[in-house]
Amino acid sequence: MAAASALLSAKLARPEPVERALPREQLIDALWTLTDLAVTVVTGPAGSGKSQLIAAWADEGPGWDTIAWLTLDQDDARQPARMWRHLLAALRRAGVLLPTVLLEWTAAHDHRAVIEVAAVLARHPQPLVLVLDGVCRLSAEQLHEIDFLLRNAQGNLRLVLIGRHRPRFPLHRYRLTDQLSEVRAADLVVDADEVRALFALHDVDLDAGALADVMWQTRGWLAGVRLCAMAMRHTGAATVPVLASHDYVVDYFTGEIFDRLTPARRRLLAGVGRLDTFTAELAALVGGPQVTGDVLAELEEAGAFLEPAEESGGTYRLHPLFAAVLRDRLPLPAEEERAVRILAARWCAGQGDLPGAVRHATAVGAWDEAARIIVEDLAFGEMIMDGPGGELVGLLAGMPATPTTPHGVVVAAAFALAHDDIVRAERLVAGDAWLPGADAPLASRIGACFVRQSVAYETGDAERLQAVTHAAAQLLPQVDPGRIAARPELGVFVLSGVATAHLRAGRLAEAAGSFAAAVRAPASERCGGLVAYCIQHLAFTEAHLGRLREAYDTAQRAFDLVARTEALNRGPRHIADVALAWVAAERYDTETAWRYVYSAEAGLRTDSCPRESAYAATLAIVRSRLLRARGELPAALSVLRGAPVQEPARRWVRHELDLAELRVLVAMGRHEEARTGLDRLDPERPEVTLLRGSAALAAGDPQHAAESAQRVLRRLGLPVGVLVEAWLLLAAATARLGDRERAVEALQTAVDFTADDGGMRAVYESDTALRDLLRQRAPDPPGAVPVLSARQVEVLRHLAELAPAEEIAAAMHVSAGTVRTHIRAVLRKLQATSQDDAVRRARETGLL
Repeated sequence: MAAASALLSAKLARPEPVERALPREQLIDALWTLTDLAVTVVTGPAGSGKSQLIAAWADEGPGWDTIAWLTLDQDDARQPARMWRHLLAALRRAGVLLPTVLLEWTAAHDHRAVIEVAAVLARHPQPLVLVLDGVCRLSAEQLHEIDFLLRNAQGNLRLVLIGRHRPRFPLHRYRLTDQLSEVRAADLVVDADEVRALFALHDVDLDAGALADVMWQTRGWLAGVRLCAMAMRHTGAATVPVLASHDYVVDYFTGEIFDRLTPARRRLLAGVGRLDTFTAELAALVGGPQVTGDVLAELEEAGAFLEPAEESGGTYRLHPLFAAVLRDRLPLPAEEERAVRILAARWCAGQGDLPGAVRHATAVGAWDEAARIIVEDLAFGEMIMDGPGGELVGLLAGMPATPTTPHGVVVAAAFALAHDDIVRAERLVAGDAWLPGADAPLASRIGACFVRQSVAYETGDAERLQAVTHAAAQLLPQVDPGRIAARPELGVFVLSGVATAHLRAGRLAEAAGSFAAAVRAPASERCGGLVAYCIQHLAFTEAHLGRLREAYDTAQRAFDLVARTEALNRGPRHIADVALAWVAAERYDTETAWRYVYSAEAGLRTDSCPRESAYAATLAIVRSRLLRARGELPAALSVLRGAPVQEPARRWVRHELDLAELRVLVAMGRHEEARTGLDRLDPERPEVTLLRGSAALAAGDPQHAAESAQRVLRRLGLPVGVLVEAWLLLAAATARLGDRERAVEALQTAVDFTADDGGMRAVYESDTALRDLLRQRAPDPPGAVPVLSARQVEVLRHLAELAPAEEIAAAMHVSAGTVRTHIRAVLRKLQATSQDDAVRRARETGLL
């Protein structure tokens, strides 16, 4: 009985101030206001200075006799009668007169004891403050009794509850009535000035660098700051120690937290300690099978130093110093840690946190798992586009050289491509044995297409590029639109590959359409370099198609885009220069053309891997045209024959160079050599037909030349440049044949086609008889019936049916721009002011 009734005086005494304690006047001043309320809760992790703060406040209070202090321990929850004996003793020490019978009632767990104490407190002559230090150790039933005591003391009792986490006390009720105040862990954190002051109390001076180091390691945790100051005072070192491995800190965490853990809580902390950030759901997932109920409450009760990881709430992390010691003192077996990390990786992937998922998987060498997650998230394009500085690429730095799964091959190839290691990427995707089968997940098949497309582009394999981009274009629409919206680089990537395949195959119209679609496609900042590539190549392709105005405008847009976005520096910047050099040469603006030629050539020299012979070939053609404009025909020929075309040369590039060379030969009068060269070209190409006609005209056979032009003009869907050349040849041939009226009409039609774009080079380089005809041309006599071409009459008939230009273009299989050129020519020839006026005039003259 003596043991059962013994009182431990230490439980009733407030803590003695520690040596070299940090004064915290601001917090103490705030407590005077806070403790006017019924309940004050002071919570924070071990070592945050909770008890010392309240004890310092009590020292400045109205006297010890009005403050009852009780320090609680684990036995108080197991032995409720023991807790009540000490609580009654604390109240007596504070001046409350209590009857002795209460000891018997509390020993028998008689609720009458609580009622009697509440009644005595209600009659007490002055308010009393009851401090319960370690309140979180009490059971729900004990806290319910204390709540009863407070509510029935008639305002004569104030509670100060101190604990490492929020107690299971009905705080919500007191908050609702504005009778609750709280001092949280964040309020107990010491700032930089307080750190300096605490170190000064330990006779340690901190320079700015050391202060920043202390703040970074401790995050303002008071005990950590104090232990660091003690360690530096003890050793006399000026350098801040690594606290996570320092004995002072390790011993503190071990004695205060780790040694007191149950096996279930040790496993919980060990699992959560492997996470950088976590939610309650993730913590429960990795915390072991014993976790039930509120896992965050479990962590707090286990002593975890929880911090909010985001302002929005819901995501937490462990204090980095605590986490570092925890991982060292509570290790997991290798297989168990691997399982925890993979669980966390899959959870993060399901939450859309791809970097977090990859980080967990790679931390335990689960490379195949990391690759599977990346491929299923369709993030291979992100890796390639972000380059070596990308987050995913950085996380995969230690991946093994030889992947063992198709997922692994895709990710390893994307990793190599991100580092511009084309040789390794090509070796990884060589052969078909690794390819996912037709029954494989869609993401795997798309990933295989993407890395093979990149390799085919980088190595110049036009045939493989075409096949792979075709396959990717068929697979991508099968992906959920929401996932495509989250990965806009996928659509741009596929369209750019399709366009490039068309370009390398010489299908310029299709290439232009695909490049335009890629530029219009939804994109993100990550796609900047690829969009710049597409818009520059769109300008380049439009220039070759003779769409000079479109090429010029597109190239200017490309320059604006490059200037706005530094991220575009990875892509080629000189392709737009090539397009603008072509446009300027076609407009006979030789000074501007030379400037762009020099700029483009400089770009080609600095580009470590041009990859496309069409650029150099185009510049050679432009340079030869500019030299021809200066009358330097031999130099123009030499430039074309020395063009640095990569092998194997693109067939269409070689064809363009051959045509340009033969035109110069014709201009030089080397007809036999030109005819020999023509025999090597495809006779079905309209450009070849026209060149034969030009050679025949130069050799004195205008009839053959006229027939060649007419054969070409009967074709549908010709580029503007080819149409201009055909009409010029027809004009020159008919002029030589003496049909001046027809020659003038053909010449004017050619000039009409150049009206929009100003592409007058072909006119300037045409037969001298044409230039004379252009100067001597007289207006039609009054009343004369205008001469319209067959195409112009066809356009006129469509206009009579009120068809718009786009509908006429579709019916005639030409571009809308070509139709508008014909409409302008019709209006001019009929001297009409509108399309309706033109139809009326045509009917009056019998043309309709």
